[in-house]
Amino acid sequence: MNLYLVGLSYRTASVAVRERYAIAPGQLVERDAKLIHEVRVEEGALLSTCNRTELYGAARNGDLALEHMHRFFREELGDGTALPIQVYELRGADVARHLFRVAGGLDSMVLGEAQILGQVKDAYRAAVTSHTCGPVLGRLFQHAFRAAKRIRSETGIGASTVSVARVGVSLAREIFEDFAGKRVLLVGAGEMAESALHGLREAGADQISVVNRTLGTAVELAARYGGTAHPLDQLAGELARADIAIASAQVDRPLLVASDVARALDQRRGHPLLVVDLGIPRNVDPAVAALENVYLYDLDDLEATAERGRERREAAADLARVIARQEADRFMRWLGGLPHAPTLRELRERLEAMAVAELARTQGEDPERVAQALVAKLMHRPLRRLRGEAERGGSLYYVEALRDLFGLDDEEDES
Repeated sequence: MNLYLVGLSYRTASVAVRERYAIAPGQLVERDAKLIHEVRVEEGALLSTCNRTELYGAARNGDLALEHMHRFFREELGDGTALPIQVYELRGADVARHLFRVAGGLDSMVLGEAQILGQVKDAYRAAVTSHTCGPVLGRLFQHAFRAAKRIRSETGIGASTVSVARVGVSLAREIFEDFAGKRVLLVGAGEMAESALHGLREAGADQISVVNRTLGTAVELAARYGGTAHPLDQLAGELARADIAIASAQVDRPLLVASDVARALDQRRGHPLLVVDLGIPRNVDPAVAALENVYLYDLDDLEATAERGRERREAAADLARVIARQEADRFMRWLGGLPHAPTLRELRERLEAMAVAELARTQGEDPERVAQALVAKLMHRPLRRLRGEAERGGSLYYVEALRDLFGLDDEEDES
């Protein structure tokens, strides 16, 4: 059994490509179940965030598994057309090292972000719920969580709260030095929106409205931060009053299109509007950027802002990468021992049974004679097999294996 991965991320693909393969959180369980049904893998799990979509598999037939994983990525997650060149694949230890870096925030646009660990845990829970996560992927994800915990506790990479949403707020601060008196509109009320709202409050924003498809969720979020909540059908009116709009709703198609934004601009009397789109798929039609007095930034645009904060955390990241590699190596040692585990367990049980039977038979006899009898009993079958191989001229392999397994050429006994 080995590990395989097919995916794309912000490192290889633009947001316009990534959104075509994004999976809504509520669809993960269904897609995981379909994955196992259609792909030649024994175990599988899907990870989808604003910056990556990745398909993890554990299979015996690697080449066939990868072929079917690429097809699943193309036909089930995409539109059936040829996969973009930005799609990558990994095998074996590279999969473990990659997932451990992802879980630890080392492969994020915002180096050290904590939100990604929750998203990896969501992917694991979805795979468990759909019964597609077996002993191999289950152990892989558990090791990833342990690696992330070590990275957080043993390095300084998580000393300050960082996230994609916080980078969006930082970008807004570069344009508006002071948030006091600025009206901020949040579209969406999920985890990303709350992270942005927390950063906005810290930066001095005091006029905040939250628009969301589910009004109750918007009310709860707004109440925690002293804002106002509005249903989705009031989006146009709130947009007309906003100076800054940060969108992070889970959508199938853009909530803000050029015609709607243009109507809102008519009511603004030339006041500029900053729009930060944190959604994947995107919340805002890219055509909005062509409108006068609108400044639109999406996830791709945030990378330069994120890079400046990255430099301050690189020293901690070096140690974090060492931890991720250590934990990945530990997992691969476990995985490498899987094929031998049943045989070793059976061998131990058989030898213990033979020892117990021989000790019972020779009870009360001289210890040295008991030891000789026990050794003779244990060696009887291997010696008979070795003599038979010697007669056929094939004993050299067995002799070398025995010398290596029992350390007969070692200078001293390691026991």
